[in-house]
Amino acid sequence: MATYKEIKGVTVQTRDTDPNVFAGSWSSGDNLNRDVIYPGGTVGGGNNSSALAFGGYESSARAFTESYNGSSWTEVNDLNTARYGLGGRGTTTAALAFGGTPGSGRAGETEKWDGSSWTESGDLATARYRLGGIGTQTAAIGAGGENASGNNVDVVEQYNGTSWTEIAEINTARNGLCGGGSTTAGLVFGGEAPPGVTGNTESWNGSAWTEVNDMNTGRMRLASADTSASDLIAIAGGPPNTSNTENFDGTSWTEVNNLSTARHALGGSGVSTSALAFGGEPPAAPDTNATEEWAFPSSPILVEGDIFLSGGTTLKGFGKAAGIPAATWSSGGTMNTARAYGGAFGTQTAGLVAGGETSTAVNTVEQYNGTSWTEITEINTTRYGLEGFGDSYTSGFVTGGAPDKTQTESWNGSAWTEVSDLPQGTERGGCAGTSTAAFYVGGYKYPSPAGQTNVGYDWDGSSWSTGNNINTSRDRMGAAGVITSGIVFGGTSPSGQHNETELYDGSSWTETNNLNTARRELGASTFNRTNSLVLGFGGEPPSKNETEIWNGSSWTEINNLSTARAAGGGLGTSTAAAFAGGGPPSSGATEEFTADNALADITVS
Repeated sequence: MATYKEIKGVTVQTRDTDPNVFAGSWSSGDNLNRDVIYPGGTVGGGNNSSALAFGGYESSARAFTESYNGSSWTEVNDLNTARYGLGGRGTTTAALAFGGTPGSGRAGETEKWDGSSWTESGDLATARYRLGGIGTQTAAIGAGGENASGNNVDVVEQYNGTSWTEIAEINTARNGLCGGGSTTAGLVFGGEAPPGVTGNTESWNGSAWTEVNDMNTGRMRLASADTSASDLIAIAGGPPNTSNTENFDGTSWTEVNNLSTARHALGGSGVSTSALAFGGEPPAAPDTNATEEWAFPSSPILVEGDIFLSGGTTLKGFGKAAGIPAATWSSGGTMNTARAYGGAFGTQTAGLVAGGETSTAVNTVEQYNGTSWTEITEINTTRYGLEGFGDSYTSGFVTGGAPDKTQTESWNGSAWTEVSDLPQGTERGGCAGTSTAAFYVGGYKYPSPAGQTNVGYDWDGSSWSTGNNINTSRDRMGAAGVITSGIVFGGTSPSGQHNETELYDGSSWTETNNLNTARRELGASTFNRTNSLVLGFGGEPPSKNETEIWNGSSWTEINNLSTARAAGGGLGTSTAAAFAGGGPPSSGATEEFTADNALADITVS
């Protein structure tokens, strides 16, 4: 439940019925006239009331074309060459069909649709089927596919309205992939790349392909619809057959509402907010003529920041911080050096992990841009179990670490500089804050008598001073906030794993409601600047994938990490977090958590 201390200058409407969340869903449309698999469609053109389906397989390769007007499919003039597994782009009045197979061999034929008939144009240089398409009728790309020898290819060709020209290859050869966007800003994703299906996604900038975040569910023979390369949906696919729909926002994939019927080898058409899925092969039948329509609710629509009186009785707010976010974890870029126990600071799209442990301690540092990791200048002191804090990934600090490290180092975006040391050697404490207001509490201290401590230190921008002790001695805990609004949770001591949560107001630590799952080496959304909304995720023993969100008064379990692990670097906030590295064994994997807006009741106090 959100708490609003003040509401000033805000118009609060009274609504009998709550507005809709702006989220898409699938509903049944009119069936195709034929049961068909592997059809082509006007991907990227039209919407769910205007589409063109062509080619496909129904006992043999077909040349049929059907037009959809929002209520029914009508057969119109056929392709000149019967085939299936072909690529398609364009609109219902200006479509492009290319490649495919007539049943044996592979086709390179290209045909253009003018709204009433198909005309042959220049052939692909490399005949293939199950290829991905990007662009329009007059400016298209055909990527990947399977050639006449049955081999996956990485070939990419660009069409100028008349002929095809080979351009830079995709990084992963595959067939059964999809595409979206334009010839200067495109995307390909999914497909079959032995030994199996893949969620691999590659971005095109007009000259080169770059691997970006993978889909959550790897698959081939899927369908798609796109507004642009940074706003598209991937639909169904297999094997095994899936009904999953995912949305790509230019950075990462998010699972959205599923199709009613799981299937692969289907056709797709439309844009990211108004699309069709048609035909394909469901689990219980060899092929289908079913059509489903993807659409968003009609107005009124909830807008982030909305506040309204629901039914004249309950004050509600809508936003990413309004309540418990509805979100899932998705795969991010892989670090160059797999490691655990690194020190991290920054955000989901601009983060940094320094030091850590592989089989030995390392001094390497990597910087994350939301897509990929890049090695940068090493820290001066090699160590693991260090902690990070700061304002951004170009202005931060790392401190402490094992064994028996006191060094604090400052990062200015290009170089590391040693500054004031911690008062005693300590590793794996709870640390968070800005460059001028941070805290470090607990941890495993040196020298003798070594062990878990409850001692706290505060950072003022130039040096550490004695702060306030936490109530429970422990190390390997999660932490977030700043000196005047801090939080630590979880951890370990000789008595076992802890679930205690403590809040800091700058003068004392107060015990509050516990985590649901006791654990150590968990990650946290360390870039949160208050203790009112924080994520805790992962941990051990054994390795855990549980994610919990703190709303200022209690912890609630939400969607789990994809892979259970501990001792990674936590980045970002409660609505846009990342967990980088960890183990065991040492990992370079990154997972990203991105929250949707939520509707929540508001209490005014």
